[in-house]
Amino acid sequence: MSSAMRWLGPLRSSVPEIDDNGWQDLHRLSGTLGDLCVTASNSAQDPAAWSRWLLGVRRKLADRGHRAPAGRAGLVWQTLAQFTAGFHDLDLRDATGPGHGAMILTEGSAQASARWGARLAAGELVGIAATERHGGSRVREITTRATVHRDGTWRLTGEKCWVSRVMESAGFVVFFRDPDSRISAAVVNADQPRLERKVIEPCGLGGWTWGVLHLHEVPIDPATDLLGRPGDGLGVFRRHFARFRPLVTATALGTAAGVHTLVTEALTAKTRIGLLPQVRDNALVVLGRTHAEITAALLAALTTSRLAADAHPHADFAARVGKAAGVDTALRAVADLAPLIGAAGFQRAHPVAKARNDLTGLLYADGIHDSLYRSGGVTLLTEPAAHVAPARPGVTAAHRYDTAA
Repeated sequence: MSSAMRWLGPLRSSVPEIDDNGWQDLHRLSGTLGDLCVTASNSAQDPAAWSRWLLGVRRKLADRGHRAPAGRAGLVWQTLAQFTAGFHDLDLRDATGPGHGAMILTEGSAQASARWGARLAAGELVGIAATERHGGSRVREITTRATVHRDGTWRLTGEKCWVSRVMESAGFVVFFRDPDSRISAAVVNADQPRLERKVIEPCGLGGWTWGVLHLHEVPIDPATDLLGRPGDGLGVFRRHFARFRPLVTATALGTAAGVHTLVTEALTAKTRIGLLPQVRDNALVVLGRTHAEITAALLAALTTSRLAADAHPHADFAARVGKAAGVDTALRAVADLAPLIGAAGFQRAHPVAKARNDLTGLLYADGIHDSLYRSGGVTLLTEPAAHVAPARPGVTAAHRYDTAA
């Protein structure tokens, strides 16, 4: 199958942040992913083997030095890198970059940032534990709570649900109510003996384990383990997802682009050997329309990453509605493209069928799309001034996407 670079190459003039070295690195990443994915032939049919393979890919990419450049270009490059990963499989959404570990690098203490920066650079994963039984988008309703221990440390007790990477993660960023009942965030080692993990089998997005975290008086040191200021958990959450959601969106769009390429090449091969006399007009319309929609949504995701890199007040809004719209675009494109490849594309093990199931799951991961649209509507009615403030190119967020692969 053709490379993701066939999609990204024509966009080069629209991404001035990426220099020649950055584009060469993207080509190198694309080639490495293509080579590694050849070894994944049967792994996806065995969830445990597939998870090990995915984590192995992440570590191999880290070992080979595939990481974002320094500075403002880093988040933009990472967006293109995630499109490239998604082109092969949506389960590669954690293949590059620090992922949720970026919260530790940007918001953590010097000790936590140094310790976890090295671990993330080696390819380890960090999960996020925010969601509870009431749902992930209502962070203000968190009930997991910290109490003060006699030695001055805190003890976390509660339950977190629908946690992705629940078994593969080396640590978790946990959102909770601190002893003053404010929402705070802290990093917790996954090997804490008072941390209990339970796996639930998902439908779609099965590359990483998914399930529940039970915290039974898990100790944390507020001096070193807190992210952001005490009581700034909501701020940590919003700033992170302003950066993270464009990456999720780009990965989903890469998956749709991969399906588009697969279908296009299948139709071309069928007509070349005479199995298909000609491609019908309605199929040609679908190919043209979906290509345009995927490209437009990717350009929007890149714009959102720029806003996040500049700490622009519009970034959080753009990330919320952009993730919802981008995943909708990707899912609709795959649904429209699937019939063009025929019955083969509806086999359970076929990459087109897998892409549809995975994208459907992504409607609920990292923000339920209807809730994101709704919150976007609320923002438009209550914060109109935020959407006319110009971006200041010289102002950048304190992210360090260049410090981890």
